[in-house]
Amino acid sequence: MKTILIAAQKGGAGKTTLCRNLSVAASMDGQKVLCLDLDPQGSLRGWWESREAETPAMLDRDPHPHALRPTLDAAKGQFDLCIIDTPPAAPEWLSEALSAADLVMIPVRPSPDDLRAVGATIAAVNTAKVPFAFALSQTPRARITEEAARVLAQHGRVAPVNIAQRVAYAETGATGQGVSETTDDKAGAEIAAVWDFVKGILNG
Repeated sequence: MKTILIAAQKGGAGKTTLCRNLSVAASMDGQKVLCLDLDPQGSLRGWWESREAETPAMLDRDPHPHALRPTLDAAKGQFDLCIIDTPPAAPEWLSEALSAADLVMIPVRPSPDDLRAVGATIAAVNTAKVPFAFALSQTPRARITEEAARVLAQHGRVAPVNIAQRVAYAETGATGQGVSETTDDKAGAEIAAVWDFVKGILNG
């Protein structure tokens, strides 16, 4: 089982949105996916509880972060992929959780504030010595998006397709869907491309 941890110390970066949609895309690609919500806000679990589809899966209760490794060990026989949502800021257990991941995905909005804030997440991931990649999220069609991609590329891999600012991402948070399950083909294609990028890293 491979484990993806979604991390960003800046609030509102799009962690839960990325979690939801990657988990749905991976499930549609035939993966047995488990989602874990380590964010006390519980947004990922709230979304999952409003889902009609049986996949991806969640446990009856999310583990305490310090119990993450035993939880992952117990899930290995049942699942192909585990995707973990984390809170903003840097709780004391974050380094432990980072070290349990095969890949850390860092969503970043293309704004000066977000680019300044991402340094702390990069430092934490580098300290944990775990592979990571960026995904630009909530992107407008503007020069600032291209500039943000260039800045991030100096620090690591960047997903080749941006997650644009689309109503579908907000709406599906309320309906328990992924955008891949809606009629928004552009949003679905974005997430499919990001999933292909992530899968390529995991299988590489």
